[in-house]
Amino acid sequence: MTSHVLSIETRALAVGQWANLVMAVAGVSAAMLSRSDALLVDGLYSGVNFVSALIAARVARAVRRPADSRYPFGYDAYESLYVSFRALVLIGILVFALFASGEKILTYLSGGVVPALILGPILLYTVAMVVICGGLAWQFDRAWRRSGRCSDLLRTESRAAVVDGVLSAGAGAALLLTPLLIGTPAEGLVPIADALIVLVLQSVMLPQPLAMLRAALREVTGGAAEPESVTIARGHADEALRGRPFTLLDVAVIKSGRTHFVVLYVKPLSPVVGETLDQLREALTVAYASRGAAVRCEVVATASVPFWSAQPPAVAESMSG
Repeated sequence: MTSHVLSIETRALAVGQWANLVMAVAGVSAAMLSRSDALLVDGLYSGVNFVSALIAARVARAVRRPADSRYPFGYDAYESLYVSFRALVLIGILVFALFASGEKILTYLSGGVVPALILGPILLYTVAMVVICGGLAWQFDRAWRRSGRCSDLLRTESRAAVVDGVLSAGAGAALLLTPLLIGTPAEGLVPIADALIVLVLQSVMLPQPLAMLRAALREVTGGAAEPESVTIARGHADEALRGRPFTLLDVAVIKSGRTHFVVLYVKPLSPVVGETLDQLREALTVAYASRGAAVRCEVVATASVPFWSAQPPAVAESMSG
């Protein structure tokens, strides 16, 4: 990754970090003034974004380090661990909100008193947060594109800003519209409208951190990269092997953070020296680098196909289970 790309990433993360601190303080303050659990969830979500931005800045510095004796395959997995951590915290906040909303609904159904909402702070907060989140999402997405679309940190931050903006807009609009229910058959829902809105937002927002967690855990555990990445890697491998004394047996591709690791399994057609394998690895590295992605390559000379290719599907499935 070039210094230009790193500077783009660093600047974008710094802006997002302090913007999320402002939103977290505003969210918690607005929740206290308006008595809204939905705004409290929104503020806590922004608080997680702030803390995550602090961690993301450290992760961005860590993944720049070259491989060494402590981490012979580099520090790229830190990025996947960061995404996993962030997803788990977001899931935790949403689960907390679920229980808080359920408690408010049970209190109301059992005849307890639920404090009425104060709408003034909700309106001001909603407008401000939508503007800030929209600006952050645009900034992170722009930085991600300028960086060659290779930074999982920027992509994660962009998605989080979109989620935060949608959460703010949905919660605020729904809360502001609840007075319209007065005088209608749904008037009985007004005292718990805040809790019901939180439950609706839960069902909409929870799949996003779950998907983030699933993808990050797949990277951390060494799962194969997406089929599209494997197809691209195989195409470059065929190109690099053209005119060389090798038969391509298989290509293994895994993704760790922003970096793809490609292992080429080849069968020499005649005795070869180490320099020949080094030249092939260098040709592969140049070919992958031309796409702008961070890639590390290795070439393994062998007479047989890799073990996962040789196993029948049933055997491979039983071992993975």
